[in-house]
Amino acid sequence: MDQRGQAIPSVDRTVTYREDPPRTWTRICLAAYVLWAVYQAFQLLPDELTAWLVVCAMSLLLLLCLLAVPLSKRLYHRIRLADGELRVGRERLPVASLTPVSLAAAADEPGRAGLRAYRASLTPDQLKEARRRTNALTRPRLVGGAWAVPVGMEELVVETAEGASLVIATRDRAGLLGALTRARGI
Repeated sequence: MDQRGQAIPSVDRTVTYREDPPRTWTRICLAAYVLWAVYQAFQLLPDELTAWLVVCAMSLLLLLCLLAVPLSKRLYHRIRLADGELRVGRERLPVASLTPVSLAAAADEPGRAGLRAYRASLTPDQLKEARRRTNALTRPRLVGGAWAVPVGMEELVVETAEGASLVIATRDRAGLLGALTRARGI
C-alpha cells in the first residue's frame, strides 16, 4: 500500500527495452566533413592557415544544420525501459503509473497505414467534420521534451493513473508496446 492507502501495482523490473535513433546520416555527414577538411588542407596549407580555418568553421556551420534533426531525435526521443522505469528523452516515468487499460487500448489502435486508409475512405464533408472534432479535443502531451513527433516515427498514446494522456514517439511501436505490456504484467 502507498501513502494514500491504494494498492501499488506490480511491475516486472526485469523487462528491458532500448531504442536508439539510427546513426547512419550522422556518420555520413561527419565523414564528408572530415574529407572536405582534409581536401581543403591539401589545397590551402601551410600558406593559408587563416583561410583554411575560416573554410572549416563555415563548413562546420553547414554540418550542424545537417545534423540538427538527428541530434534532436537522439536527445528527445531515445527510449529506455529498465528497472520499472520508462525513460524517454529527458523524462522518466514509472511503469507502474501507466494504466493497463490504456496499454490494451493502444494495442488495438490502427497504425499509420490504417489511419491513411480510413482517411482515404472519408468524403470531404466527413473529413472536415473529423478534423473539427479532433481539433476540439485536447492533445496529449508529447513525452521527452520535443515539440512534435518527427517524420518517420509513430505515436503511442498511453494514460497515467492520474489521468494524463501522453504521446510517446517511437520507431518500433509494437516492440515498445510489447515491452510495456510485459513490464506492467498484462
